[in-house]
Amino acid sequence: MNNKKETLLNNHIQRLQADIASRDADNPMDQERNKTDLKNIASLREGRVPQYGDHITCLLGDDEYPMREFSDLVNLKSS
Repeated sequence: MNNKKETLLNNHIQRLQADIASRDADNPMDQERNKTDLKNIASLREGRVPQYGDHITCLLGDDEYPMREFSDLVNLKSS
């Protein structure tokens, strides 16, 4: 893995960890957000860009798109 990709992955992981830490653990909406962010962190640690299909099932079956918040990683892969 190159340094730029590692830096982007680590930045996203740190951002998501900060988001989780700032949320109310007793709030059901925040619990769902935390669950999603923990899955995203796991994907990022594997060096994989999280996909919408990791969290939802699209009725059209086209849910294998990278999540927009990680577009910098997608753009890095395509350059």
